[in-house]
Amino acid sequence: MWQWDRQRGSARSQWLIFVAVGAVSAGAALWLNRPPWARDASALHAANAAGSAQTTLASNKDPAASMSMAGALPASLDGSSPPHLPTDGHGHLARTRAVRDFFDYFLTTQNEISAAALDALVRRQIAAQLDGTPATDEAIAVWQRYNAYLMALAQVPQNAPAQSGAKLDLDALQLSLDQRDALGTRLMGEWNEPFFGAESQQQHTDLARLRIASDGSLSGAQKTARLAALDAALPPETRAAHERARQQQAALDAIGQAQKQGGSLDTLRAQITQTLGPEAAQRVVQMQQADDAWQARYADYSSQRAQIDKQDLPPQQRDAQIAQLRQQFFTNPSDAMRAASLDRGSGSAN
Repeated sequence: MWQWDRQRGSARSQWLIFVAVGAVSAGAALWLNRPPWARDASALHAANAAGSAQTTLASNKDPAASMSMAGALPASLDGSSPPHLPTDGHGHLARTRAVRDFFDYFLTTQNEISAAALDALVRRQIAAQLDGTPATDEAIAVWQRYNAYLMALAQVPQNAPAQSGAKLDLDALQLSLDQRDALGTRLMGEWNEPFFGAESQQQHTDLARLRIASDGSLSGAQKTARLAALDAALPPETRAAHERARQQQAALDAIGQAQKQGGSLDTLRAQITQTLGPEAAQRVVQMQQADDAWQARYADYSSQRAQIDKQDLPPQQRDAQIAQLRQQFFTNPSDAMRAASLDRGSGSAN
């Protein structure tokens, strides 16, 4: 289950950035020792919610319940829609990164359901989207390859990112990247490039930047020149991604600084406008207002929940009344799940 309000200030800033400047691929991150699907589920759902046109609400049910019917999504995916599996217009699966995104979406539930249930879920969702076209068998074959890759990756010794004091072991980082690249080439075949090509290139570039930055034999001017040359050699789309990452960091800094200073929403708007512009500031303020409203609603719900707690009811009856109360306050399943998570964090209810 998501830790909705864990490190709440940081999570709120990240969510506001999704709204203010758009979700940016975390290509600059060196996730060298984590399988590529190991993403924070809350970030996945923030991105999914940001694309509200692709989001559908699940039917109201106990947010703690697991799948109860054929084709239902696990509880942690309630309130979201699986990514679209692309085809080439002739009934065959298109070789794009979107196919991996589809699988990664379901892999976030691997600690929630069994491997067999996960496999069956993915196969059902493939069939539902591709409807008996040749792409159906192609997608299942890629899913099997991806699983073999992930299993092999989990067996690779974790050599990076080892540190000695405050210094990264760049050779260990290089070894880890090379091992991952070799596994992808061997097990994913023609799908290696669409699945991991851009990510691998970004990671190798990041490592090259680290080597330049840590080279004590270079002067500051030499480092600057080499870093500039490294950037100039990148494909245009990669340079654009770097620029988006810089914008994201600037947004994070601006929003974080504005929140630290506190003050009214007008003050927040003015501070964000200076760095991100009026449109982004308006979106940030709207999200802040929505979050404040949610917190106020949760406070009202908590007050009534406390009255149920005081009745000293049998556990089953108590939990049923709290679940009913939660559904009254939070008709959106995602909101209900967030409230339930906060309840469990405080030890108040299931």
